[in-house]
Order: sequence, then C-alpha cells, then structure tokens
Amino acid sequence: MERLSQPQIAALLRFVRDLYVPRDRERFISHLLRALPSLVACELVTFNEADPAARTSRSWLNPMPALKWMTDQIWNRLMHEHPYVRHQQRGGDARPIRLSELTSLRLLARTDLFNELLRPLEAEHEILMGLPSGHDPVRGIGVCRHRRDFADREKLLLTLLHPHLIQADRNADWVTRTLDELRMLERGVEQLDRGLIALNSGCAVRLATTKARQWLSAYFPDRPNGSGRLPDALHRWVLPALKRLDGSEPVPSPDHTLTVEGAGARLIVRLVADRAGPLLFLHEQRTDGRSRSLRRLGLSPREAEVLTWVTEGKTNPEIAVILGLSARTVQTHLERIFRKLGVETRTAAVTAAVNASRG
Repeated sequence: MERLSQPQIAALLRFVRDLYVPRDRERFISHLLRALPSLVACELVTFNEADPAARTSRSWLNPMPALKWMTDQIWNRLMHEHPYVRHQQRGGDARPIRLSELTSLRLLARTDLFNELLRPLEAEHEILMGLPSGHDPVRGIGVCRHRRDFADREKLLLTLLHPHLIQADRNADWVTRTLDELRMLERGVEQLDRGLIALNSGCAVRLATTKARQWLSAYFPDRPNGSGRLPDALHRWVLPALKRLDGSEPVPSPDHTLTVEGAGARLIVRLVADRAGPLLFLHEQRTDGRSRSLRRLGLSPREAEVLTWVTEGKTNPEIAVILGLSARTVQTHLERIFRKLGVETRTAAVTAAVNASRG
C-alpha cells in the first residue's frame, strides 16, 4: 500500500490550509492553477466547466496557450472523444483517476483529440478529477505531464486532497454569491442616498459602502484614507451608545443618532446593534437655501424637508428611509403640504417649490 512521505504530508497540510482562505470563484480558480504544480509536479493545470451534450465549455489553463481561443474551439468540438468525459457520462465517480487507467496511449494516439489538442499541449499524461456541485455545467481539474505518467503516490496525494477541493469549490461559490448580493445591497442602499458601515467587536470598520466611505472622508477630513478605524469623534460617540443599547448602562434616551454639520448639509448617523456586529446607517440632509425658501411658503421644517426630497424625484418610501420616518408619516406630511400650497398633485407641489426657490 502506498504511503506519503513526511515532506509530502507537510506539503499537503500547507496546501489544504491555504485552500480554505475565502476566495471568490475567479480567485479560487487562479489560486489552484498556480498552486497545484507545487504539490504535484506537472507541466499544465486545467480547470474546466463543460456541458458535453451541448459541446460548450469554459476553460482556464496554466500556462496559458498562445492561441487559447483555438484551443477552446478544438476542445468544444472534440471533448466527446476524451476518455474522462466518457467515463463521467457512464456514471464514473469524480475521484482522481489517471488517463492511462481509462485508455492506452496507443488507442488515444488514434484520436483527433490527441493529435489536435493533447499532443500540441504536451498533455499526454493526465490525472483528472471532478468537482460535483449539483449544478451544470460539470466542473473538473486536470494536472498534465508530457514524458512520464503519474506515480501511485502522486495519485494518492490528489485523492486525499480531493474532498477538500470539492469543499473549497463550494465555498468559492458561496463567497461569489455573497459578494454579488452585497454589491446588489450596496447599489440598493446608495440608490436611496444612504450609507452603511458594519463594525467588528472592536468597533473597527469591517465593511462599508462606497457612499459611506465618501461621507466619512467629507465630514471627518482628519481620518486617513483607507483606514479601518472610525474617525475619533465618531468612535467616541459609538462606544457609550453601544453600552446603552446592550443594557450595560442605563438608557437615558431612545435616540441613537449623531448629527455632524457640514457646509450646506449635515450627516445623520444612526446606530443599530445587530447580533453579527454593530451597524451604522448614514444619510445626508441638505441645509442649503432650498429648505429655508420652502419654509417661507408656510411649511414646517419637516414638511420643507419632505418637499425638498419630492423635488429630487424621490418616492414616499424612499423619503421615509432617508428621513427615518414611516411611509404613512411621509404621506401625512405631503397631504398637509398640498393643503398649505393649495395644490392637489406632486407635480404642482414641485412647481410651487421651484418657484419659491427662484424667488
């Protein structure tokens, strides 16, 4: 029975530890293509997502062929000839297997696949393994050599690694989906002119949307760009506010907001305690002449704010989020605005607001 040497075991453990560093799909594939030759001596590594029935695929190779587009075309046209593809179509398992265990080099040399693709790539000897995920297309990894086949010990090394490759591949899927969802969330938050900052247990910035970072730079200019620390003034406010929220100190007020005045605008920061860590919600309110001019129409400060955002084209739910109100409260303010201005529609109210600003 084959056994790994101590250096091989040590190399395998290092590889597995590094394999579980969180990566999205593209970074995961790039890491595998670079790292596998350090574990198993080979001249080419391939990662493939294929739909054999449709003869379509996406391929990543290291090193990259000079004419990869031509390589892709040949593979799509001839993948049905590959013994491993046939092995999979017959229900073979995904564990590492040598190409020589599926066919002889003599028979393989008679195929167009060998003469048009494998021999030019110097990939006559291969160990191939699948990454079953329950999704189409089928994923697989290949390590390839030119002059000599892979030894039993090298196959054993990859067989021990294989379950970790499957799990790391699924992790990469999860990371990719999560990052996509976060990007969607960020776009949604910023459409509402809001910013979001997630803090860790030490109140350092863990995640922040683009707009939140822009506002931190604008309202706290002494904070170094790219810093993971909150600005000192914001940090001094967050710590006691968190103690009030978690019950470790008496709560003197239900208000957990901070207002930072700026030129022509103010930044409102609202703290929310979440099980995953503290969250800061940020939004900016204009304090320029538009709101003051609207108050000359007999509107209250809040009604002037609501009408200001109506002139910006915001809907009631969007204004509610921006001002920290309910949509019903915004509608109530809007009805009062209509009565005070003697109008019946949002368009007419906007017209009155624009005329007041010009006056």
